[in-house]
Amino acid sequence: MSQDIPEKQWAMVIEKTGGPVDYKQIPVPKPGPDEVLVNIKYSGVCHTDLHAVNGDWPIPTKLPLVGGHEGAGIVVARGELVKDVEIGDHAGIKWLNGSCLSCSFCQAGDEPLCPQALLSGYTVDGTFQQYALGKAAHVARIPKHLPLDAVAPVLCAGITVYKGLKESGAKPGQTVAIVGAGGGLGSLACQFARAMGLRVIAIDAGDSKAKMVKELGAETFVDFSTSKNLVQDVQAATDDNTGPHAVLLVAVSETPFQQATEYVRPRGCVVAIGLPANAYLRAPVFQTVIQMKTIKGSYVGNRMDTAEALEFFARGVIKCPFRTVGMSELQKVYDEMKEGTIAGRVVVDTSK
Repeated sequence: MSQDIPEKQWAMVIEKTGGPVDYKQIPVPKPGPDEVLVNIKYSGVCHTDLHAVNGDWPIPTKLPLVGGHEGAGIVVARGELVKDVEIGDHAGIKWLNGSCLSCSFCQAGDEPLCPQALLSGYTVDGTFQQYALGKAAHVARIPKHLPLDAVAPVLCAGITVYKGLKESGAKPGQTVAIVGAGGGLGSLACQFARAMGLRVIAIDAGDSKAKMVKELGAETFVDFSTSKNLVQDVQAATDDNTGPHAVLLVAVSETPFQQATEYVRPRGCVVAIGLPANAYLRAPVFQTVIQMKTIKGSYVGNRMDTAEALEFFARGVIKCPFRTVGMSELQKVYDEMKEGTIAGRVVVDTSK
């Protein structure tokens, strides 16, 4: 390893489920034969990070744990088997930190479904630290001219919603409803949808989010907090009043997952992406069958989805609304998440 890599680094660490999140010094890890060490400059903060702190999901987290999975930085060391990533390259560490690359899922391009998948900030330490490890085959290749703070949210939020839109099957000119449109994932989903030729109905709450999503390309905003009949209002926002062709659920509460099947049009597709704790999808069987509706899940993206999403960003058609805070202020960001007051994305600066 290069001599200018320190022995210690600053990180945000949880020692037990439920927190607290401590700002402390920990050792800098050394890359294994197939890994790279990335000097993380910025990391986006995702709702998944809060779920990991709280232990909301039925998958156990590693403890102690460094969270984070939207890390953008510079490669400073690599293992002896790594040939296609150079020292000095800009790279991103994503939710999918690594996979076996040989199972039937990996071979089919469904690496996120690999039984041996490594998850950044969940089953392995993530990007709320100054130096993080990633499997070289899975790190995102970031062009050097792209700003690392602005690109960080694309590494999870961007890839995830882009994949969800692809999974929806919606075609150019058709309408997609984005539920939770004013959040980190939703704000990117609005832009990807527009860039893919789709018409956007944004569903969220509050004037600030309404203003933001319309600036990002949404044609219509439906405020669920003031709507007296959400199903009717969403359907009325479509040309023929039969509802959107697709619904992208990036909300963090359960209720929208029940409503979506009611307002999606016949032959429409509901794509579940958000992961509210202990939530269930329910739909009336009769209407689902006779109207030929599809309900499916979409879970992050593969390496090709990553490259495609970054290409949209590199062309300037995707811009993530974000604000930057010091990594040491991560707990404050989590508090804002709990209150639902964050518009867009928060990115932490690992130097502060």
